[in-house]
Amino acid sequence: MSRVVAIGLTGLILAACGPAEPPSAPEAAAPAPAAAPASPAAGDPAGAWTKVRITGLTCGDNCYVQIQPVGGGEANDVMCSADLCAPWFEAQALPAGVTDKTWEVQMGTAEQVDNEGTVMDDSFPAILAIREAS
Repeated sequence: MSRVVAIGLTGLILAACGPAEPPSAPEAAAPAPAAAPASPAAGDPAGAWTKVRITGLTCGDNCYVQIQPVGGGEANDVMCSADLCAPWFEAQALPAGVTDKTWEVQMGTAEQVDNEGTVMDDSFPAILAIREAS
């Protein structure tokens, strides 16, 4: 009798594993993150950190941070949606020492709007996260 029970349990265990077919697309999809500040820039894997030097700040309708990749490459004017940039934009100036440091940034895109609120570019290059490089 214990033999029959063991076989019965094995069959029960195997039956509990479910079908061998993969789940349909809606069940397999991960939930979308809530209110992401911007989508990742094309070519940058999500979460990739890039070392840069901040070389300047220009403000008009928006404020733009000038960055130069540490490993070489073209300098860029980018927007910044990271919290660290907010006081720079309010003062419309970089604090002393910012240009002397190496920074790590996560790049993505943000909406570029003019003073009237008109969207000029819906995917302008932007710093999404920034930290001092270690």
